[in-house]
Amino acid sequence: MSITVKNTHPTTPLVTLFGELRDGSFVAKVMREDAVPYGHRWDNEIDQAMVYIVPNDDQLATILAALQDRRLRFEDLQNYGSSDGGTSDLPV
Repeated sequence: MSITVKNTHPTTPLVTLFGELRDGSFVAKVMREDAVPYGHRWDNEIDQAMVYIVPNDDQLATILAALQDRRLRFEDLQNYGSSDGGTSDLPV
């Protein structure tokens, strides 16, 4: 199964920041591109990925569930998204 998610548009530079936590769970937050921290966003984070997608709440929940269930690899998140608009299909 896959879902189609809007990519970032140049006029509204929003991104989704994903974090992998030490307990094996995943978190995410949609934010302005210029608000992404240089360091860790979450205290118990071991890795983070900024992805040029702008999912709605349901899509974000689906992506997080796919990460948690290991149906989507955290390392593969960078393969999706664009800052030029359009859409991305994520395998969830």
